[in-house]
Amino acid sequence: MKILGDDDSWDRLGSITQLLHQVASRVWDDAEPDSPLQSLGLGVYLAQAQASALLPEGYQLPDVDIEDLDNQSALQLLTAAEELTRPLPAHLPDLVNSSQLVADLCDLIREARGLGC
Repeated sequence: MKILGDDDSWDRLGSITQLLHQVASRVWDDAEPDSPLQSLGLGVYLAQAQASALLPEGYQLPDVDIEDLDNQSALQLLTAAEELTRPLPAHLPDLVNSSQLVADLCDLIREARGLGC
């Protein structure tokens, strides 16, 4: 069982996971065959899996109002996910791999900007 002093950290990771799911779905819906968007969608999906793997087993994801997300671009959602990582205590053993997630999110943001998402 994973132990973390601040339940807010798990809720942040859960929200990041849900944001990344929304981005991946949106990008793949917009992607044409052999489009660079497919590659971006795959990268976002992999980041989502990475965030999910950091969550404790059996963790229930927090509710997210999907309607609020509909008005935001994929880039805005990726940026929101990256911003949620900032207060995560990366020095804790349970979150030691969160620094890789942050680096991957920054790469995805850069890619999304280049694609005009």
